[in-house]
Amino acid sequence: MESKFNCPETFLKENQQFRAFLYSDYNIEPHYHDLYEMNIVLKGTGTHQIEDCSFRVRSGDVFVIPPKIVHSYYHTDQLDVFHILFRKSFLSNHQEAYQIPGFLQLTEIEPFLRQNFSKARFLHLSQKELLHLEIELSVLDDKAYNETDYSLLKYHTLWKLICLFSALLHRQLQQPEKKLRYENQILQSLETIHRHYGEKITIDSLCKAVFMSRSTFLRSFQHICGCSPIDYLNRYRKERAWELIEQGMLSKTEIAHLCGFYDLSHMERMIKQTIQ
Repeated sequence: MESKFNCPETFLKENQQFRAFLYSDYNIEPHYHDLYEMNIVLKGTGTHQIEDCSFRVRSGDVFVIPPKIVHSYYHTDQLDVFHILFRKSFLSNHQEAYQIPGFLQLTEIEPFLRQNFSKARFLHLSQKELLHLEIELSVLDDKAYNETDYSLLKYHTLWKLICLFSALLHRQLQQPEKKLRYENQILQSLETIHRHYGEKITIDSLCKAVFMSRSTFLRSFQHICGCSPIDYLNRYRKERAWELIEQGMLSKTEIAHLCGFYDLSHMERMIKQTIQ
């Protein structure tokens, strides 16, 4: 994507954790922002571009876009998309959510795969499931309830939706139809990486956890994720390290230790490679 801009419509006030609104007949040029963005396609069709990958979307699709990732919509036809924007802290302040089946897939793993592999694995809701969301979405909508009087209601409604979508995605990923061979095992190994990235992780330990031979595991991981397990692990560690550096609450040496690097110089070398 050649042109991109930091979309001002997505900015939050200093004390806001999230906001939600509906875009009707939606299309937008390539843009990015510093927030997580959940898109719920309520009506119509279109092409969603995220970095260098593009996907056709339709009514019922639900997916999360991480911060600072360039994305856009084009070739749309009566596309209505409900947007929920929230800060990273909205998720990280509730560590118990990471134990919900499907939560990591919804918020971290599927968004990564969508940027790097041609097969999208985002959640798809039936029309019946979409209809059941009408009350929750109306509560979250900026125009329906003011933030001052209904902040607690909005807060719990959003968490309800995130938990529901996590559970539905987990159930969807368990269905055997249209799945790649060994897909469940690879997704399980990705969860291991996301949960234990600060610890020592080896190819052999990942293979053992999913009961696969080394050669089959490496071949399947590359096919499904578009990269090697070590490349994926290093990228995830760098992302977590960069987040902590930007927060400025820990020393770089502490961050290197927490994120699983050998030492500070190792972390700085890896981050420098990413910037270059």
